[in-house]
Amino acid sequence: MADPTAEQKIAALYLQGRKDRQALAAMAKQMSEMRSLLEASGDSPKYIENLPGKRVPYMAGISIVIDANSTTRAEGTFTVSRDGPFVITAIQMSWQRTSGAYTGWWGPATTFDARIAPASQQLGLGGIFDQIMVHSFDCEIADKGSDRNWQNIAFASTLFSPQAGGIYGLPVSYLLDTNSVAEVKVTPTAAQAVSGKVLVEFLGYKIVQGSTYQA
Repeated sequence: MADPTAEQKIAALYLQGRKDRQALAAMAKQMSEMRSLLEASGDSPKYIENLPGKRVPYMAGISIVIDANSTTRAEGTFTVSRDGPFVITAIQMSWQRTSGAYTGWWGPATTFDARIAPASQQLGLGGIFDQIMVHSFDCEIADKGSDRNWQNIAFASTLFSPQAGGIYGLPVSYLLDTNSVAEVKVTPTAAQAVSGKVLVEFLGYKIVQGSTYQA
């Protein structure tokens, strides 16, 4: 096979140089795109306080029905709407009877020594017998959108009763993202002769991110 001529060598070198320049241009473009992504990630909010949008007070509730004589775990959920994430700042829990005497009465979601006065004490509550008005539960909370549990094991509902050594509201700082689902599970620690419902309230604010509501 004959050796390439000088013209062929020059043409090959020109073609190779052209390919090299195209490769360098592609690399430069990739570097520019990577730089833009890094700059964008550096400018993104790192804290809840820096998220853009108007802060609007918001309370979300989960109502969980407990049947009479039941010790079966029950659950409830709520879904965060698409207008913006929900920042939870506190959680509260309470118990309401839905059958028997004192239907509709609210009390702490835990057992403690709070007994309704008998009629003999003449406190204006005639006919009310000496009995405990509240229930107690094991509780579990989860952010289903991230598959994240808020505890390693179920915690006692005494957490939500200052009379039982707990606190009235659990202070937290947690962001539930748009369209995510909060889930609460409660398991009665002892069967009660009456039915009722557990109300779990998440207190905080929505970060409304529609263009009309930008801060």
